[in-house]
Amino acid sequence: MSRAQERVPDPGTSVLQQTPWWGILSLSAILACAIASMIVVAVSRDQVVDSWPIQPAVWLSIFSTISNLAFSSALATGVAVRFWLCAESGGRLGQLHYIWDHGRSLAFFAAFRAGSEARKVTLIATIAWIVQFASGPLLQRSTFQAAEDRVSEQVMFFDLSNRIPDGWMGRWDDARVKLLQHRRAITPIQEWFRNASITVPDKEGYRCRGTCHGFVRGAGFVHTCESGTESLDLSSDRANHSTVFLVETKLAEEAGEPFLHLTTKHIAELQGRCQATLHVHTCRIRAAVVEYPVMITNSTIVLRTDGLGSIREVSPYTAEGDRSTAVAGSGIGPLAGLHKFADDKLADNATVDFYHTLVPPRFLYRGPGMLADMFLQAEPPNSLNSSSLDSCRLTWTSPTVYVLTAMHDYMFRVAHRVGNNTDRQTFAATRTETILVFRSDNAFLGGGLAVSFCALLLVASLSWGWWRLERPVTLSPLETARVFEGASELRGRVRRVATIDQILADVRHVQVRVGAADNPRDKMMTRVSVSTEERGPEAEAPGAARHQNQPLPF
Repeated sequence: MSRAQERVPDPGTSVLQQTPWWGILSLSAILACAIASMIVVAVSRDQVVDSWPIQPAVWLSIFSTISNLAFSSALATGVAVRFWLCAESGGRLGQLHYIWDHGRSLAFFAAFRAGSEARKVTLIATIAWIVQFASGPLLQRSTFQAAEDRVSEQVMFFDLSNRIPDGWMGRWDDARVKLLQHRRAITPIQEWFRNASITVPDKEGYRCRGTCHGFVRGAGFVHTCESGTESLDLSSDRANHSTVFLVETKLAEEAGEPFLHLTTKHIAELQGRCQATLHVHTCRIRAAVVEYPVMITNSTIVLRTDGLGSIREVSPYTAEGDRSTAVAGSGIGPLAGLHKFADDKLADNATVDFYHTLVPPRFLYRGPGMLADMFLQAEPPNSLNSSSLDSCRLTWTSPTVYVLTAMHDYMFRVAHRVGNNTDRQTFAATRTETILVFRSDNAFLGGGLAVSFCALLLVASLSWGWWRLERPVTLSPLETARVFEGASELRGRVRRVATIDQILADVRHVQVRVGAADNPRDKMMTRVSVSTEERGPEAEAPGAARHQNQPLPF
């Protein structure tokens, strides 16, 4: 058993006085910072970024800085404990030097050769610094931001009338033959043509933060459609003036109930020698209160066209202005106004004529509207590449869905203009908001915590055995100078002016033992015993004896 272990502590020294409280506090701070970092990452997971005035990454940076400061303090305490334990048990001056250095210089190999205690301190301190440095980047990578769609239900408002008053869209002429459109009904047509946005009031309940989907009640129409086919022979000029593309609406009445009749035709197929097949769609349109599928993004509302094919009817209604009994000069109803819109903007009747003077001779079409041009298959499919179809290669895609969508859009805009600031509709909406949230990576979090605890254990291991010391110790020059001032045996072993490498060359093999003074009541005195050992061949180096009797600078 060593003298340090045999030494009986001063009876006047309590355990509280021996305890290195600053080192314990530093180790506790490292542990607290690691736990706090874990809590921040765990608590911030899936939370909205804007809800954190101080971002988790900033907190992690703060904790990392505090942890690094505490680590430096704990390491200094541990190195001091190891230094004085080695000095009390008897150690070479070279080993004490490398314990004090604890790997801060590049003399790793020299430290490893200096002794087991210096080797252990250097290795532990170096590894602890590395893992402590790695903990910061790992914890920083454990939290990041990501976009997420949050879905919630809310009640919204929109101004939309459930009825279009007779006369709002126009009136019958004095002979009840023509529809005379009112100027205010032209505005929705212009907005439809330009695909202008509809803006909702910037009020709570009207605007949507994100994107809201719902169904709002308003005046509109429902329709039922049937389809069929017709044949047309385009192999000769006998087909001249035949209709090949048609969009047509007619106002009709059955059993006293008015309706709008929509007919569309188009050549969809060509076979053999110009044998065309026309697809025919006929739709019966009735006025009704419907649930429009809408989408509100911030303060803009649009009609969702994908839900118009199965639009839900709330209740039918009949306007007197649509009936055949409406008197001349009276206001027209919504179906008559819709007919006026479709007849002016959507109707088309394209016919073909055969031109012998063209090379090759072929059919050309012409019509009063523009829809035939819009739906013409300008680049026919490969199935129509046969030379037998050179004179009649004319096919279209169906305009029916487009026409019905345009009519729904127009009626929706009219209902909004009629009900704006007067008829507020309340409806349920599903809100989808894309927000930034915090995400966490458990792999980086686990890695960061693991290396933090590893650094904590490594640096704590250096302070093991502190209770064998009579008091908290440091490596302050004031403390070491006071302890070694009584080591008169060291004087004369090194030159007066020398570098640390030169001093080590002279005294690194000198073994010292630090102990209590002979008088235990004198707490300010310490005894240092110096023993001379063989220093190896390097002791015979030239100049070694020349500096033997020069005193130490301290």
